[in-house]
Amino acid sequence: MESLEAKVNGYLHGNARARATNEACGPFHIGLDDNNANPFLNYAVPEAGATVTAADIEALIAAFAKRERTPRLEFAPGGAPGVEEALLAAGFEVQQRLPFMVVTAEELVGPAQLDGIEVLVLDTSATDEELSGAALAQHEAFEGPDKPQDDTERANALAGMRAMVDAGRFASLARCAAGSASAGVPMAAGSGGPAIAGTTEIGGIGTRPAFRRRGAGAAVTAALSRHLLEVAGLDCVWLSPAGPDQERLYASIGYRSLGEMLFIWKP
Repeated sequence: MESLEAKVNGYLHGNARARATNEACGPFHIGLDDNNANPFLNYAVPEAGATVTAADIEALIAAFAKRERTPRLEFAPGGAPGVEEALLAAGFEVQQRLPFMVVTAEELVGPAQLDGIEVLVLDTSATDEELSGAALAQHEAFEGPDKPQDDTERANALAGMRAMVDAGRFASLARCAAGSASAGVPMAAGSGGPAIAGTTEIGGIGTRPAFRRRGAGAAVTAALSRHLLEVAGLDCVWLSPAGPDQERLYASIGYRSLGEMLFIWKP
């Protein structure tokens, strides 16, 4: 049976294959940006469980050089055993290690019913108001309420959310429940990636500063996770916590630490 770490790595590999510009290179797949040489936009992912040789790595380096890009990879080492060691032996350097957490349907707790909070999972049936609310919650969560969007930015954010759900992905929105003076006001939101290899990544989980510490972030994460696992039928869902506080929040709804995401390159 495929391990959950292998599934996560399979998701990353599938994402690279889905890039507009991509290239197979032995046991690796490279996702590329034709217009931007930023290393974070140009990287390879090994196949889950792949056996990688020194010759494979030499060919990978040559493929990046041909594209005038810095050789770089992102993957879950636990899902591709031995690849990290082979890359280090070839002179690659670790950029960053990011922990990730995973949950299955059996492990997930919630979403809990919270007083004054309504939680929605957004799909193609979502209204513009609901999608705009999710976009607003994410914007204020990450940019702050002191950086309001203008009309064009709000329209672009709505268009992005609409394109996301039209592509078969899902988002979640927590808003003030009916019956209160603030009914319908967006509080928190999150979004899921495409389903690949029986899993997907949840990201963009954020709560507007005025509504923090009320459980809205956990609620949108749990609701979206439940939908992806039980309605979309995925085997597991994963995410990367931004820090210890977020790790505790996700653990409270059943997520558990599984491994690390490795960013590694040869500058």
